[in-house]
Amino acid sequence: MKRLFATALLPIALLAQAPAPTGIARLKADALASDAAYKDLEYLCDRIGARPSGSKQLDEAIAWAQTVLKREGFVNVRAEPVTIPVWRRGAEQGWIEAPARQTLSVLGLGGTVPTPKGGLTAEVVVVGSFDELKALGEARVKGKIVCFDVPFTNYGATVAYRGAGASEAAKLGAVAALVRSVTPVSLDTPHTGAMNYQKDVAKIPAAAITLENATQLRRLQASGQVPRVHLELESEAPTTAPSANVVGELPGSDKPEEIVVLSGHLDSWDVGQGAQDDGVGCMLALHAAAQIRRSGLQPKRTLRVVLYTNEEHGLAGGRAYLEAHREELPRHAAMLETDSGNGLIQGFSLDLGGGQGRNRAQRAAAPTDAQKRALGLLEGLAPQLADLGAMKMELGGSGADIGPSVAAGVPGIGVGHDNSRYWDVHHTRADTFDKIKPEDLKKNLAILSAFTFALADLPERLDGK
Repeated sequence: MKRLFATALLPIALLAQAPAPTGIARLKADALASDAAYKDLEYLCDRIGARPSGSKQLDEAIAWAQTVLKREGFVNVRAEPVTIPVWRRGAEQGWIEAPARQTLSVLGLGGTVPTPKGGLTAEVVVVGSFDELKALGEARVKGKIVCFDVPFTNYGATVAYRGAGASEAAKLGAVAALVRSVTPVSLDTPHTGAMNYQKDVAKIPAAAITLENATQLRRLQASGQVPRVHLELESEAPTTAPSANVVGELPGSDKPEEIVVLSGHLDSWDVGQGAQDDGVGCMLALHAAAQIRRSGLQPKRTLRVVLYTNEEHGLAGGRAYLEAHREELPRHAAMLETDSGNGLIQGFSLDLGGGQGRNRAQRAAAPTDAQKRALGLLEGLAPQLADLGAMKMELGGSGADIGPSVAAGVPGIGVGHDNSRYWDVHHTRADTFDKIKPEDLKKNLAILSAFTFALADLPERLDGK
């Protein structure tokens, strides 16, 4: 079957002077000229806004995304039901009371319990690691607020303090926890994010503070001062609500029963507009597939776009997708997720079996035969992306939402965006549309659409099935 649809004929003289690009070359050229993803992202950010779990805005985004998929020619467009956890923020404030009153920039962590009515005031003890906290012991922590002043090294290592800090402090009798925002830079902007309470450990209020706040508290402690902080956090008790993953398909030509998933997550935190995290990922996923169709191409395998719900605070969408599609999971040839902003794509990472319990360095040092074979197939696609600078193919992670399905055996592929500036605005009020560079978005669209077409058109599957 021919998969390059007929186009209007050009004059013979013109064709002789400048042959029209075909196949992937044409796809890349079309994507570099398209502003469709940029315009749809602008609508999502400016007309709908932040999309926290359980919000009216998330419901509106789910309905709107289905309209966009239908407009772009997708079939089997639907909203697949998901029950999601809901946590809502209330009024928040904090300040240093002693040695001198100064305002703190605070942002409650997702899932935190509220402070008592009227807030709480306590002395602060500043630590730089869990080991340092444990070394203090209960006698020096009980009744105090623990501040985790942990500099950013990488996201995986530093985010552990956001996730587990409150429970580790509570084990020693702390009354609240403050966590230095997970970012390498700050202009007095706090970064929120999910935290988790350990079972059978007292739940204490937890908030992010800025790099500026955390280092000031450390300096005060180092100088012999005992800082006292007042903290007020309001939040509603967690509930559940109905939501949905948005799904749409473009059927394949020769192997339509096999599926390649392109995905991002439609929900966001309640601050900012969710432009980098992950509105741009959703628009890249949707428009990469749509651009393949717009350019007159049809790969062998079906392209399925999935826009997940509830990545930020529960991963309910990713787990629900696995359960809803468990029977057809063997027909999934690959799943891709883009969820690290609009930095230029440098390459792709392969997450294929045998990686559980091993970090990236361990996987790269001792890949399995199956991983070597699959990585070789991806490396064979790299020359198609040489002109766009996205040739890096490696073993690594894939994505949070596709994680449950990847753990069940589906080959996962992570999209390797340059994230050197991503953490600047991650989970903040500054995650807004104006940070999106349109030319970078076009280039990313060209890379992702070309890679996706080539992957979905491979004669062989990554998993060898």
